[in-house]
Amino acid sequence: MRKNRRKFVRIVSFLTAFVVTLAIWGGVSTYKLSVVKRQVKASQERALTQFGTYMDEIDLNLQKCMYSSGKTMLSDIASDLWRSSASAKASLSEITDGNTEISGIYKFLSQVGEYTLSLNNKLASGKAVSKEETENLKKLKEYSRQISESVNYLIEQEENGFLDFEEVKTTLQSEGSDRLYLSDELNDTNQAIQDYPTLIYDGPFSDHIDSKESSVLKDLDEISQQKAQERAASFLGIKSEELYFLCKTSSNMSTYTFYNTTTTISVTQKGGLISSMLSSSFAGESRLTTEQAIEKATEFLKKVGYQNIKESYYSTNDGICTINFAYYEDGIIYYTDLIKVSIALDDGAVTAFDSTGYLMNHKKRSIPENVNYTIESGAMLLNSNLQVLSAKKAVIPTEWETEVYVYEYRCKAEDAQEILVYIDPVTGEEKDILILLYSDGGVLTK
Repeated sequence: MRKNRRKFVRIVSFLTAFVVTLAIWGGVSTYKLSVVKRQVKASQERALTQFGTYMDEIDLNLQKCMYSSGKTMLSDIASDLWRSSASAKASLSEITDGNTEISGIYKFLSQVGEYTLSLNNKLASGKAVSKEETENLKKLKEYSRQISESVNYLIEQEENGFLDFEEVKTTLQSEGSDRLYLSDELNDTNQAIQDYPTLIYDGPFSDHIDSKESSVLKDLDEISQQKAQERAASFLGIKSEELYFLCKTSSNMSTYTFYNTTTTISVTQKGGLISSMLSSSFAGESRLTTEQAIEKATEFLKKVGYQNIKESYYSTNDGICTINFAYYEDGIIYYTDLIKVSIALDDGAVTAFDSTGYLMNHKKRSIPENVNYTIESGAMLLNSNLQVLSAKKAVIPTEWETEVYVYEYRCKAEDAQEILVYIDPVTGEEKDILILLYSDGGVLTK
């Protein structure tokens, strides 16, 4: 009897231990499963955002492709489309777990890269792009716009916590069906994913600042911190003791930085020139027009020593109008030599100043004399679907941290879209294309 009781106790103990083990194992498994689910969700969210970025790039480059007439520019655009389409397909695969029902979008992404490359090869062989091929580009552009709009909506829903990834798949499936394709047989691209910077600026070339030594500063003497503080105070129209030292930077344009309760200001260690100023004050109700803000900014720049300058583009946000000025001489605008000034639209006060682009890039230039095209004959090289609204001479930066003399043509396309096309007057090649965006806040480019 006692032996049976001990046996019963052992069985109960064993079963208890077994149940506890199962519970622990189940808890661990549940935890691991939840971790995996979170990781998958995070991966899909990241892939959705990347897919949206790549689709925006494809949409933009297709638009540029429609406006291009030069084989060099089209070659660059085609290469970008080729890589972006491959990257988009990789992101799409991660979102949909290889769901084959999205075959329509996969086919489109393959088609974008290969079709534009085929047009590039045609131009390289001396042939012209036909009207039918231009129409095909328009079809691709319309399709890319629809996909981009859908994906951007999904991203917005996901960011607000209103999205299930089954909805993503459903939406993308609807976008991938019942579409007209230019070809039924297209090979998949296998390019590695690459990251590309956004091409949106607050004015043409406004963020281009060379890493090379400043021609303006290199031969100037270094000044003391105290001298820099005095120059900063003079610029702000206050007493030197009203400013406090914040930090000293060491870079290709080393500065002293000072501050008070409302303003931060930086002075170059060489030469003691004001490189930037930013006020933290807010603007009240707008009373000034954009034209008045530009006039005040121009007067301010002349007062602090900048004479040969010309406004280019502007943007307005929260009652502050920021105007981009560029160096201007002998009818040529130098977009590389950029100065930004922000004006409060309530009282006209200068709230920000940035001369970094000017200080880094301004120098004496030699403009090519052996040009093969005048500004009038250069317009004949533009895409035949573009109407020239205005033209000017300019110097723009390149992606290789150099600069090039060009003709800038402001044009209107058949769909009323305004663009800027830059033609090299020596070679006749297109050097860049920018899309103009108008809004209540100003003029932007991409």
